[in-house]
Amino acid sequence: MPGPDQELRRIHRLLLGIVLGSFALAPIIGYTVAVAFGMVDPLRLLAWPVWPALLAIYLGLLGWMWHHFRHLFAPLRRRQPEAQQSLQGFSNSYWAFFLLYVLILPTVQYWLGAGMADTPRHAGLLQEILLQLVVAILVGMPGYLEALSLLGRAARHTGLARIHVSMRTKILLIGAYMPLLMTTVLLRYYWWRTGYLPMELWLAWLALGLAAFVMTLIAIRSLRQSLDPVQEVISNRGATDYLGMAQRLQPRSIDEIGYLIHTLGRLFHRLGEQESHMRAIFDHAAEGIIVTDSDGRIETLNPAAEHLFGYPAEAVRGQDIGWLLPDLDLPKLRREGRLDETELVGRHDAGTALPVSLRASSMQMEGRTYYTLLVADISERKATEQMLLEAEARYRDLVETAHDLVWSMDAEGRWTYLNDAAERIYGYSPAQMLHRHFSEFQAPESRERDTAAHAALREGKELIHYETVHLDRLGNRRYISFNARPQFDSEGRLVQITGTAHDITEQKAYEQELAFQAEHDSLTRLYNRHYFQRELEREVHRASRGHTRFALLYLDLDQFKYVNDTQGHAAGDRLLIECADLLRQHLREGDLLARFGGDEFTLLLFDVDEHGALRVAEYIRQLFENYRFLDEGRSFNVTASIGISLVDDEPIDADEALARADLACNIAKSQGRNRLHLFDPADRRKDGMAEDMGWAARVRDAFEQDRFKLAYQPIIAIDSGQIHDYEVLLRMTLDDGDVILPGGFMPAAERFGLIHQVDRWTVRHAMHTLSELRTEDSSVRFAINLSGRAFEDEGLLPLIHGILVETGLEPSALTFEITESAAISNLAAATAFIHRLKDMGCQFALDDFGTGFSSFAYLKHLPVDKLKIDGSFVRGMAEARVDQAMVQSMNEIAHALGKQTIAEFVENAATLKLLRRYGVDFAQGHFLSRPLTHITRFPENPRQGTRVN
Repeated sequence: MPGPDQELRRIHRLLLGIVLGSFALAPIIGYTVAVAFGMVDPLRLLAWPVWPALLAIYLGLLGWMWHHFRHLFAPLRRRQPEAQQSLQGFSNSYWAFFLLYVLILPTVQYWLGAGMADTPRHAGLLQEILLQLVVAILVGMPGYLEALSLLGRAARHTGLARIHVSMRTKILLIGAYMPLLMTTVLLRYYWWRTGYLPMELWLAWLALGLAAFVMTLIAIRSLRQSLDPVQEVISNRGATDYLGMAQRLQPRSIDEIGYLIHTLGRLFHRLGEQESHMRAIFDHAAEGIIVTDSDGRIETLNPAAEHLFGYPAEAVRGQDIGWLLPDLDLPKLRREGRLDETELVGRHDAGTALPVSLRASSMQMEGRTYYTLLVADISERKATEQMLLEAEARYRDLVETAHDLVWSMDAEGRWTYLNDAAERIYGYSPAQMLHRHFSEFQAPESRERDTAAHAALREGKELIHYETVHLDRLGNRRYISFNARPQFDSEGRLVQITGTAHDITEQKAYEQELAFQAEHDSLTRLYNRHYFQRELEREVHRASRGHTRFALLYLDLDQFKYVNDTQGHAAGDRLLIECADLLRQHLREGDLLARFGGDEFTLLLFDVDEHGALRVAEYIRQLFENYRFLDEGRSFNVTASIGISLVDDEPIDADEALARADLACNIAKSQGRNRLHLFDPADRRKDGMAEDMGWAARVRDAFEQDRFKLAYQPIIAIDSGQIHDYEVLLRMTLDDGDVILPGGFMPAAERFGLIHQVDRWTVRHAMHTLSELRTEDSSVRFAINLSGRAFEDEGLLPLIHGILVETGLEPSALTFEITESAAISNLAAATAFIHRLKDMGCQFALDDFGTGFSSFAYLKHLPVDKLKIDGSFVRGMAEARVDQAMVQSMNEIAHALGKQTIAEFVENAATLKLLRRYGVDFAQGHFLSRPLTHITRFPENPRQGTRVN
């Protein structure tokens, strides 16, 4: 369905078409009739210069008419205020152009000598003007009426300020003037055909014309009589409200207009009744009603509001609502369109404060916003509330000062009152506990006891005393001594229970602490050595009789001494507590855990075989491997060595079982720590328990003492000489300050299962460093070396993804490198690993490429971005032509596969010159830059990169 603007543009086009079409037809039909009636000689009319002159005048009038009406209807198309002028000026403009044509064209025609030769000049001109006038009216009338219809459709969107063309005028035109003009034309035609006009024909013409005119006037009078009620209502004579209008709208005809007026009268009568009903509600409402405009100025108020505030409506009309209600939040009312019930202080005429409750809402009338305020006097309620508050305050003063809990609950067991002692006992304020069921605070072991006490009260026991255990806000058990008394109504139904309660938690805790300390370690709160040995003896005895079997685990913390020596005894104690909590949280219920002494823990696993014991021991080892102890900003990797001894029906005592587990633990520790070992009788014959495990031990120490460092060697774009990436290199520092390169410690790390930790440390620190650097220079990029075992680490890719998300680091700024030999040896895993990295948006480079030409067969299957040509070909290529050929071939093959190339070990200018000639993309080596310990210099324009000379 077209919108208003589209419809108005369409009406604008139709109006222009109808007006111009009607005006264009008038001369054609007019001169056709004139020729037919013999009033114009066609030969003279078509002679030079008559027809060119008439055509020019006609076209000039037509163009003028088009220009005039186009501008007249323009405001109508745009719905401008001047659209009313378009409606007002249409009729005059329309018929003015027809009159101009009727006067000008015949006059020019006769002036040029194109009239009838046998007719006097002035008489012929007059006859033709009259004929053209009659024809113009007949031709123009349909277009005029159709244009009025279109203007009526336009009035739907532009509005109608007044009547522009009355129905009386339309009826007079159609009913009187049009028949008269048509009969006149027919009379003239008869005269032209016969040459005479009898008197009786003249009389008949006059009689018919007069009759048409009289009947038209009678119809107009009847129509005016039908519309008189509407005219009276429009002119506001004798009626100012709906009921008054309904009385005026009485039908005065029995046609459609009469029925329409009758229907309107009934509608206004219903509206009047509704208006009277609403006025009665407004005037007789018990609450005060105030209506304001959108700016908060008072429009009106009802008698209740007048009485409430002491002001007559006339005195406050137009005043700001703040005059009556200073605390009203008018901005909130404007913003939300309503105010829920709230209490305010109003201003009374006597100058006193008036407490009121207020509700407010907005409404729209005639495009404007109004606010309706419902105001009620709450003075008496406030006075009553104040009296109740004072009485309650006196009661609370008596109760709240009590040290014991004073309480009441309903028949269902929901708290209805508690004094301030509730917060001291339960940790909740009384308000937080109200209406909650007392069972929400029960400890599991006290439910039966509380239920029995509650049942006794229901049965009518007058007073009971019992001890129970409840839980406070933190889940701590509170031992409470309750006194309770029931209250019943007249029909014997339990209404509420009241009483007092005394907190005996400290007394109970003291009793329990004495018993606890006899069996538990005071620091970790685990079972102590004495209790463990007692239980171990009982379990060994039971196992010897074949009643059970179990495993004894002996745990020794690997790095406790280092933490204790460097961070102090307080840190050491905290480390032991955290380790105890770690073990306690991950053991089965029923297994026995104890602190055996120092940094040693013992564990009894009941009803397990060898496989189960090894599985639990491995789980514990991994817990410690993943655990980090934090102290004063430092992080320590605390692992555990675990010895396992299985105990069944073999006749041994508790000391032997402990000795076996202790020996197995020492063997695990000698194998490099962070190990577990199952006791074997052959273990007793082994020597060298304290042998030095060399580099593996140094790697562990480096992790514990934060001795790993990163270095950064620039990778240079050969064409521009600018830094494209920094290769991240790992270094390890020894106790004496010596710096060890990866070749010195990586084999040991791989052999003793530490390689994944090395990869993760490198990735974590490199990515965080890059994130910080890119805040200063967004062009910085890193290439990170990974070990050949990186494909096997299931946690490495999630770690990379997590750091990317955490830091917001751009993935394309990262390139990961793995050696060619590692990738080819595990091609499927390497391909999957590289694909997942590239899915994250990172790049991948194949390091040490070219050590075996069989790798070319695999290269097209590996989705790498860059190839690092092995340094053995690059280092001596300035002197060895074979190496030059090798480098050139590898570069061409890489480029053919769409991969970039990097040359390692560039140590002189001659090598760099050859690489540039062969088209190698990037280079790195001591000639360009040695590895840097810090990256501190950034270009002013990050896009230009840093140039190395």
